[in-house]
Amino acid sequence: LRRNLPYPWLFQDVPYHSLKMNAQMICQRGSTALQSQRVKPVTEQKCAIRSAAASRPRTLGSTIRMSIELDQNGPTAEGSVVSRRHAGQMMISSVGLAAASPLLTPLPALANPTNASEARANLLTVIKSGGGYEDVQAAIDQLVPYNPTANPARVPELQGEWRLIWSSATAEVTKATRDLPLPFQSIQLVGPGGGMEEGRAANLIRVLGGFVTLKLSSSALEDPTNSSAVTIGPPFRLELLVAGKSIPLQSVESTESPTTDILGNQLNEFTQLYLESTGQAGDIRISKVTSGDPAVVDSAFVHVRI
Repeated sequence: LRRNLPYPWLFQDVPYHSLKMNAQMICQRGSTALQSQRVKPVTEQKCAIRSAAASRPRTLGSTIRMSIELDQNGPTAEGSVVSRRHAGQMMISSVGLAAASPLLTPLPALANPTNASEARANLLTVIKSGGGYEDVQAAIDQLVPYNPTANPARVPELQGEWRLIWSSATAEVTKATRDLPLPFQSIQLVGPGGGMEEGRAANLIRVLGGFVTLKLSSSALEDPTNSSAVTIGPPFRLELLVAGKSIPLQSVESTESPTTDILGNQLNEFTQLYLESTGQAGDIRISKVTSGDPAVVDSAFVHVRI
């Protein structure tokens, strides 16, 4: 979640009863997931200690202290530098649930949808079936010409709470969540309609039903020269929410501020390629980074209103 920050700070006071799992499961499943990222539980002895905690009464005062040490040569021993992606994976892995999902046969995009309804249904089907990045991108390209909303960055229906259902391989959220062993939701809040201040937006990764949430908020302003684009930039605020308690991590105030190891200070332009503006749950929105950080330019996202 941030670099140059020694663990153990994650979940040091998480109520035991709230995890709804025993400490042995945390050690066994967490160890498997963490080893794949070159991160390991502190010691087997500490795992044994955590396991012993399972025999204690499940009272409000019972807590598990979960800690990870980071290595000087990578994310393996205490006090090391860790990337946003690895840290995000470790945050989730350290609470150690393995999520099983049904196996679906990926479906390619239809060759030639003949109308907006077919193109829309096709996109949702390809995503739900686990289609590859190229297949989903092809389905996006088929739906975008049917965009029903003019000037999508300037209509009030852009605001609200949106659930991410697909993102391209270059997107930061894809990199951060690709190997997570837990089920999660990636949510985007836009403007007052999404519970944010005017001109602000936030991306959230919710785990354990929202008990643990990573939140990154930013400015979100209409591009005065492009009625389809929203400019995302500082002030950035990164925080961890645990049982509703906010733990501030980092912030960048302006484009003139020094960057951090997690947060940049650049402006990224998100073009709204397709927006359904009924304002009802189920509306689809497709956006793409069209300028800004070269590492994320051309990243595409498909959201559904909730």
